[in-house]
Amino acid sequence: MVTKQNKLSIKTIGLSVSAVLAVIYALVMFASLLLVGLGTTGSWQAALLGIGWSTVAGFEIGLLGIVIVGFAVAVAFVPAYNFIRRRVPSRSKTLERLSQSDRPSARSRAFRLLTALLVLLPLTLLVLRMLASAMSFAVTTGADAANTQGPGVQTQAVNMGPTINTVFRETEPSFTADGRTMYFNCDNADICVSHLIGTWEEGNWTPPERLGAPISTEYEEVEPVINATGDKLYFMSSRPGGRWWGIPILSPFIDVFRVANSLATLKLGRSFFGELGLNDVYVSYWIDGAWSEPQNLNDFAGEPPVNSAFHDHCLSFSSDGNEAFWTSTRPDGFGGNDIWTSRRVDGKWTQPENLGPNVNGPGDEHHSIPTPDGRSLYVTATRPEGFGDEDIYITTRGADGQWGSLLNLGPIVNGPGDDRCPAWTPDLRIFLFDSVREGGFGARDIWWVDFKDVAGHPLAARPAAPPKEAARTMKGLGMP
Repeated sequence: MVTKQNKLSIKTIGLSVSAVLAVIYALVMFASLLLVGLGTTGSWQAALLGIGWSTVAGFEIGLLGIVIVGFAVAVAFVPAYNFIRRRVPSRSKTLERLSQSDRPSARSRAFRLLTALLVLLPLTLLVLRMLASAMSFAVTTGADAANTQGPGVQTQAVNMGPTINTVFRETEPSFTADGRTMYFNCDNADICVSHLIGTWEEGNWTPPERLGAPISTEYEEVEPVINATGDKLYFMSSRPGGRWWGIPILSPFIDVFRVANSLATLKLGRSFFGELGLNDVYVSYWIDGAWSEPQNLNDFAGEPPVNSAFHDHCLSFSSDGNEAFWTSTRPDGFGGNDIWTSRRVDGKWTQPENLGPNVNGPGDEHHSIPTPDGRSLYVTATRPEGFGDEDIYITTRGADGQWGSLLNLGPIVNGPGDDRCPAWTPDLRIFLFDSVREGGFGARDIWWVDFKDVAGHPLAARPAAPPKEAARTMKGLGMP
C-alpha cells in the first residue's frame, strides 16, 4: 500500500535524483558537443554554428529521460528504505536524515532546478548559435579584405574565396574527371557540390548545393570521394549502424558515444558502444537522377575491407583502383590514427595492412592520397618537428615496395595552424588542402597552390625543405 508519506518521499527523492543527474547530463553533453565540434571544425565558433534544431530536441528528450530515470530510482528506493527503517529504526541516522528531506523546500529547490534546465538549456544552445553567427560577420569581412590578392603568380597559398569558404568548415575536395565538378565537406558536417564556370584562375564557382538525405543527415557526413564519372560517391559518416539507424533525435548523443569510444580506444584498445559514435565509410550510387541509400562499404563484396569496430575514415584509391588507403584507430597500429592499405589481387582484396613506422608514428596520420603513378603518397600527420599541429607530408615508395620516411612539404603549404587533407585537380595543375590560417573565412577553409611547386609533382621545381631550415627562411623573409 502506497501511503501519503511514501508518495511524498518518492516525489522528493525522484526530483532530487533527477536534478543531480540532469546537471551531470548537461555538463557531459556540452563538453562532448564542444570537444567533437572543435576537433572536427578547427574552431569553437564553427562548432557552435553547427547547433541545430535536432541538437536542441535531442538535449530536451535526454532531460525528460533523466527525469524518468530519477523517479524510477525513487520508486525502487523508497520501499527498500521503509523496510530497512522498520528493521533498524534506532540505528539508521542516514535514513532519518533522508526522511527529513521530505520537506517541501527540498522538493521545491529540485523542481526549480529541473525546470530551469529544461528551459535554459535549449535557450543557451540557441543563444550560442546566434552569438557565433553574429561574430562570423566580422570574420568574413576581414577575410574579404585579406583575399583580394589575384590568383596570378603566387608566393603563398590562395583561398578559394567566399563562394566556397564560409564561417563553417569547408574541406576535402574531390573532382570528377573534367575537374569542373567539385564535391567537398561543407556546413561543418555535410557534403556539397559546386561547378566551375570558366577557368580555374577566374574562380567562378556556382553556389554550393548541399546534398540532402540520404547523403547529408543530422549526423556527420564528410570526406567525399567522387569517382571520375560522377556516379559513385564514397564518404565517411558517424550515423549509427544496424538496429540503431533510423532512431530519431539520436544525433546529439553520438558526440558522447564518440568521445567515450575514442577514450576507450586510446586507453584500452577497444570500443564500448558498438555501432554508436564510430566513423565508417559508406558508398552511394547515382541512379535515375538521385543518390541511392548509402550502404556500409563492408556490405559490398567488391569493395576493400575498410570498416572495423573502430574509427575508419579518409578513404582514397590508386589511379587504377586496385589499391586502397584509409585511416583507422584499429589495434596493432603505431599511434592513434594510422594509415592502412589493402590491394586487389585476382579480384579479391587483401587483408588490411599497416603502412609501418616510416609513415605511422605515435601521433596521428590521416587523409593519405597516392599520386597517379603510385610512387608517392601525401599524408596529413602530427609531428613535433612540423610547422604547426597538423602538416602535410609526402612519402615515396622504394623499389622493394616499402614506403620511406615522411618529408614535410615546407612553407608553401604548411603554416603555424592546421594544414591537412591534400587533393588535386585531375589535370595535376592545382594542389588543394584545407587550413586554419590568417586570411580565412572562419574555421577550416580550402586553399590552393600550383601543384608544380609542391614536392612530389613531376614538374616540382624544388624538394620540400626540412622544417627547421624552412622556418629560418620564412623568418628571413619577414614572415611569421
